[in-house]
Amino acid sequence: MVSVKATFKLTGWNATQLKLRVPAIMTAYGKALDTQFKEEIQLVQFSWPVTTYRRNGTIEGSPRDIVDTGAFLRSQRRTRLNATTLQFTWGNSGVTYAGYILRGVPGRNYPPRDWIGRALNNLPLEPFFREQWRALAGRQL
Repeated sequence: MVSVKATFKLTGWNATQLKLRVPAIMTAYGKALDTQFKEEIQLVQFSWPVTTYRRNGTIEGSPRDIVDTGAFLRSQRRTRLNATTLQFTWGNSGVTYAGYILRGVPGRNYPPRDWIGRALNNLPLEPFFREQWRALAGRQL
């Protein structure tokens, strides 16, 4: 599980603004991060030690994406647990290997391919939150 926490300095207290803006910002961030995760999975950027003949018929060297048949990409799910918590999961009954992709498989020459860290680095919560907060303030929300 990956957990991201951000802290902010509040210069004033307005409970109504917090109640309205935070859920709106988290909804927007969830949608943007969903897209960013998929972009990272599809981007040719991950090192791989050998040439591979994929099940989809392509021959891949290094660097490569982590799409293969597309089942892993399609298994991505976004869940909104509450107003401030987003959960992303990968895997289902047909995709049981998301952890192997993320962490690699020691001893089998399968290196880790951390699409999650790359997405969070490319779309960090803090500047996104700040930008969205200002935009909502400009709309008097």
